[in-house]
Amino acid sequence: MIIPAEKPRRGSRLATAAAVLLFIVGSSATGFALWGNPPPPPRPPASAAVSAPSPESVSATPSPEPISVQPTPRVDQVVGPTLTASEPIQINVPAIEVDSVLMQLGQNPDGTVQTPSLDEASPAGWYTGSPTPGAVGPSVILGHVDSRVQGRAVFYRLGEMRPGDEVLVTRADATVAVFVVDGVEEYPKDDFPQFAVYGNTDHAGLRLITCGGEFDETTRTYPDNVVVYASLVSSHAA
Repeated sequence: MIIPAEKPRRGSRLATAAAVLLFIVGSSATGFALWGNPPPPPRPPASAAVSAPSPESVSATPSPEPISVQPTPRVDQVVGPTLTASEPIQINVPAIEVDSVLMQLGQNPDGTVQTPSLDEASPAGWYTGSPTPGAVGPSVILGHVDSRVQGRAVFYRLGEMRPGDEVLVTRADATVAVFVVDGVEEYPKDDFPQFAVYGNTDHAGLRLITCGGEFDETTRTYPDNVVVYASLVSSHAA
């Protein structure tokens, strides 16, 4: 599925929704089981799959039509703490023992989102077309579920996360943005609710995304995506 992506602009939800959707739906790079026949990654139970709010006019089915987004909330409409923009450099998720540097993921010449590398480190990556963690809007961090070198990759256990778990993102300005998980969802890639995931928010949000579901031996891909929704609750010095 080809959905044209605008040139990324910091804070542009349209760029985020269109470009990352190409990564999620049109690419299986985070879902290749390149190391044999792995056990399936953990999946969120229904009790942990707390739906995130989305605009009433949004369809859950990805569409190649132009995407219409809501205006960015005014400052007086923002809920909760926020931070000034600063690029993320590291992510720590104690509940699933993730401690990873963050690479920067831009767009390829064809408009698709760059994918995290599949080298030995296999780090997670922040999509530079999304807000920096702590700024208003949904900051997007992507990671592989497995890799050709080390098997289970950085976000293999993402489906184990539960509401209330913490996500710590260290930023270039020597602050640590502390997020708390609101909900965990698993979506089929062919029925991905793009606006629920990437649409405007009235708070500083975070989206952690990887592949999930039962591995398809024929296509060598995972059919679903696991999405963790989190909100900024505090910050402190690194």
